[in-house]
Amino acid sequence: MSLDIQGLMEDAERLSKENNSSDFLENFVKFPSDGGVVVVRLLGPASPGMFDNKTNPFYQSTRIHRVNGKSLHCLKTLNNNKWEGDCPICLYYNWLWKESETKDPAEAEKLQNQARAIKPIERYYFNCIVRKEVDEKTNEVRENVGPKILSIGKTLLKKIITGIVGDKEMEEPALGDVTDFKTGRDFKIIKTIRQSHGRSFPNYDQSKFLEPSPVDPDLAKKCMENLHNLVTLRHPPETEEAKLELKKHLGLIPDTEGTSFDPTEFQTDTSTSVSVEKDVPSEKTEAPVSESKVESSTAVEELEDDDDFINKLREIG
Repeated sequence: MSLDIQGLMEDAERLSKENNSSDFLENFVKFPSDGGVVVVRLLGPASPGMFDNKTNPFYQSTRIHRVNGKSLHCLKTLNNNKWEGDCPICLYYNWLWKESETKDPAEAEKLQNQARAIKPIERYYFNCIVRKEVDEKTNEVRENVGPKILSIGKTLLKKIITGIVGDKEMEEPALGDVTDFKTGRDFKIIKTIRQSHGRSFPNYDQSKFLEPSPVDPDLAKKCMENLHNLVTLRHPPETEEAKLELKKHLGLIPDTEGTSFDPTEFQTDTSTSVSVEKDVPSEKTEAPVSESKVESSTAVEELEDDDDFINKLREIG
């Protein structure tokens, strides 16, 4: 009996795709699961024209919605310090909060928890060098690894921006170009764990820039030639796709992705059926609110460190 070469080739292709997904996540800086320290050197923007981009940002801004078990990029974009554009998930999020203001405390809390579950969480992506990390597979300690992608929330972004431009009111001096390979500074991310209402959450208040230090010229050259295209890390869905995922999240339509199974075939209680003809409501319209798939509101609000974010991506994959 001969081997099924074609079948093996198909298996090889499938396994390769799975490995590629895992390999992509290796590009991100890993944060300690508990308290700990990560030291990085932020890298400057790619030169104009690199990646066929007219300009390249120092960091890429986005917002993430957790909807239907997926991390969806918000359709709004950051312009002049404001998130602008139309996003159906944001409209529904705002509607839930407004609607909660008209309800009794118990019902208001339910609606607010549902709003928190889909709240847009800001994320910011930088290119960087990791000064020291441990390979999870081999336990090997590696130094000056890069370029890697640093994914952070608002707390650390504020620390970085304030460090660069300073803060007169707080008497914080401006450190200037911290990415300079001769006179720049490493950024020390200090993660501690704080307790609130019996739960643990990450805290980054002690994070800071260190004293000036150089970067090896060969390492600097290698990293700048192999920067990640930060712009492509933000890939929002089309409006209709966002609406579809939100309807699935709310239980308005069955989530049969990847299967042809329709659970309504076996449901006898017609009173539970919901029309799916209407679009997701705007801020001024009313719509039914399902309690299905309500996540912990606090967990969503506290999605600050990269490790939590990457773990969410791993769950999806």
